[in-house]
Amino acid sequence: MSQPTEIERQHYAKLVGRQITAVLWEELEGQAIPVLLLDGWDRDGNAATITVLADPEGNGPGHLDHSL
Repeated sequence: MSQPTEIERQHYAKLVGRQITAVLWEELEGQAIPVLLLDGWDRDGNAATITVLADPEGNGPGHLDHSL
């Protein structure tokens, strides 16, 4: 297994201690995309969310996109 980069470590460390309060759904090219609503706010003052960006076939590691 490869090691995560420092950028990856910092990106995911921002999620520690957050609580998921709801699951919202958005659409991308006709597909439902889960968006996890977190407690608190992002760095721009908007509701904190995580978007799950990966396909269900598991063609590679997924990525949780956030702006915390």
